[in-house]
Amino acid sequence: MTATATHAPVTDEHAPVTSEDTPSAGGLAGLLSSGDHKTLGRMWILASLLLGGFVLVCGLLLHLERADLPALEVFAGIESFRQVFTLYRVGLIFLFVVPLWIGLATHLVPLQIGARGVAFPRAAAASFWGWLTGAGVLIASWAIDGGLVAGGEQRAVELSLLSFAMVVLSLLGATAVLLTTMCTQRPAGMSLERMPLFSWSMLVTGAVWLLSLPVLVANLVIMWVDLRGPSAARFGSGHNLFEQVSWVFDQPQVFVFAIPVIGVVGEILPVSFGAPQRRRGLMLSLVGVAGVFSFGADLQRFFNPTAQTTPLYVVSGIVVALVVLGLLGGWADLGRSARRFPRPSGHLAVAMSALGVLVFAAIAGFIRVLGGAVGFLRSFARHNESWQADLDRALAPLDDLRGTMAGAGLLDLVAMAAVLGAVAGLFYWSPKIFGRRASHAAGFGTAAILGAGGLLVGLMGLIAGFLGQPERPSASFSSAGAEVVAVLAAIGAIGVLAGLVVVVIVTLRGGAALGKGASTVPDPWGGHTMEWFAASPPPVDNFGDEPLAPVRSAHPLWDAPAPTTGERGDS
Repeated sequence: MTATATHAPVTDEHAPVTSEDTPSAGGLAGLLSSGDHKTLGRMWILASLLLGGFVLVCGLLLHLERADLPALEVFAGIESFRQVFTLYRVGLIFLFVVPLWIGLATHLVPLQIGARGVAFPRAAAASFWGWLTGAGVLIASWAIDGGLVAGGEQRAVELSLLSFAMVVLSLLGATAVLLTTMCTQRPAGMSLERMPLFSWSMLVTGAVWLLSLPVLVANLVIMWVDLRGPSAARFGSGHNLFEQVSWVFDQPQVFVFAIPVIGVVGEILPVSFGAPQRRRGLMLSLVGVAGVFSFGADLQRFFNPTAQTTPLYVVSGIVVALVVLGLLGGWADLGRSARRFPRPSGHLAVAMSALGVLVFAAIAGFIRVLGGAVGFLRSFARHNESWQADLDRALAPLDDLRGTMAGAGLLDLVAMAAVLGAVAGLFYWSPKIFGRRASHAAGFGTAAILGAGGLLVGLMGLIAGFLGQPERPSASFSSAGAEVVAVLAAIGAIGVLAGLVVVVIVTLRGGAALGKGASTVPDPWGGHTMEWFAASPPPVDNFGDEPLAPVRSAHPLWDAPAPTTGERGDS
């Protein structure tokens, strides 16, 4: 059999597994020293989910504090509030979203491109353990009065900066391994245009990470050097610490963390419809455009206070919204060409939930850049006082969004879309990850609870922004409307936590089943990309002794078998 053969979906859930296909158990020592990308991917996923639960609890505490409920004093003072605020921002992206994507990609990308493993397995292992160690130190440094806040104990703040840099560098190391694998390990015939959409989205996302996140590391180094001096001149000053890294958590940079959602949805929808994606080149181009306009290292408010009124900032928000609209059109065209409804499944439900939250995130981003466009519109109206006054009144609410909770709402929407997208991939590829299918009921439940909770948290942040609530923790702001919004956001955060608990249970059960030798059919969904050619779960070298023929399209398992000739792989 070659990789161009088609697997028909079957109903037998548990196919026999041979000893050759079962990775040998090496105990704790084998786990700690493993360079197998599948083992590392599972460890990335589990660790990020567990740390994500901790981060979401921090977010819940922030919402409860903003709600200002009677007899409920969450934080002892404003400085503690600010410490947890910064920990939530840093943890949400670098302890939860990014490592979750890296875990899914580390496991799946080599299988999708027909590779026997990752390019640098030892570097991949070192990146995971470096990230996990850095994450533990980072949380501990905040707990001992560190963090990116004024008033923290200096040595603890220094430790926070160093551990934050260690986390980012480890994530960059894992990203470099993935990109090298995609560039050097593809089989014959697999051009970049024929790469699966998820792998392509990770290639674009990883490239933006490698170009932008080193700037974040440079920010941290400058802050640490200044802090180590006799007295902080500017960069190491407590009230400036978070300001210098806040660009990572704001648009346009924040959207890069959700680009892989496009890849996951783009893998699941064609399989659910049973039809290849039409205009695939356009879909790939839209992902690339989203990556280009999600680069935000040059839009740092600390160094340029007017960064959010520049043409680049405004154009980036508009382009991202147009990209999402174009992708929706491409998937609608797929459904129209298939002329039937998609097969319902748990992973499809979660993928649609992720797409819905991403659409709201794009709308929120578009609304926020309209505030930046106010300056341009006023420049055209400066010679007409009547028009100027009318324009000021009409656009004042948008202009006032800068520095409000609207930024926090956008971050939550993007992060929740990313988490839902990764969970959809976890459910969809569960036969490859755990050797068993994830429960469809768990998928539907996760889509409803996690999706509704994440959407509620993000939208309440946006509404709080229109109410004028500042984004940074402040003791002087009080508004009955904002307090009600904070209560609703807390309810949404509880829903997100409940959905995450379901995902963790599914992950733990899958890991336990894998440890007992669970296996299923190679292609239970009727997939079209090369990972479904491997066994479920794949052997150590992914494809065993099966020869891989040259790839002839972007959906090799749906191609007709190549004519048999004298040489293997001829077509």
